[in-house]
Amino acid sequence: MESKLFSTIKRNNWRIGTAVGIFVAAVLVLSSIWIGRSAKISTERAVHTVSDFYMQELAGRREQVVASNLNASIDKLHAALELLGPDDLSDVGHLQAFQSRMKKLYDLEKFAFVGEDGTIYTALGPQDNIGEYGFDYCSLDGAEISIKGLEAPGKKVVIAVPVERLPFRDLLQPVL
Repeated sequence: MESKLFSTIKRNNWRIGTAVGIFVAAVLVLSSIWIGRSAKISTERAVHTVSDFYMQELAGRREQVVASNLNASIDKLHAALELLGPDDLSDVGHLQAFQSRMKKLYDLEKFAFVGEDGTIYTALGPQDNIGEYGFDYCSLDGAEISIKGLEAPGKKVVIAVPVERLPFRDLLQPVL
């Protein structure tokens, strides 16, 4: 009887041991899967946070560079306007020659004046497309930056600065 009892206990211990072993193995496998997924999610969040931080810093730096370049361009316009002398305003040819010199000297794509009627006076002659520019030339009281052709592929940055009334209003009549 004792041997039978001992055998039954031994079998029950073996079953309990097997069940506990399977349970421990299942807990280890499931906890490994859970920890692996948690680590993956944490890693992805960390990578996203670092990438977001880097992009914000990069955008901030880019913003500083753009602002610095725009301020330098505004300074160039003011310097060019300081070079404008009475001889440059003596006739249309002299004004256009001045504009050409300023374009070359300051590496500008266009250097123009806008008359009170909205006519744009360039080195190549007058233009009447003031509506394409994103600033109000009548109420300009400081440097203003706009984008010409915002929806077009060839966008242009336009910097407009006010100029004290120049004595060329009567001198520069649009030639059609």
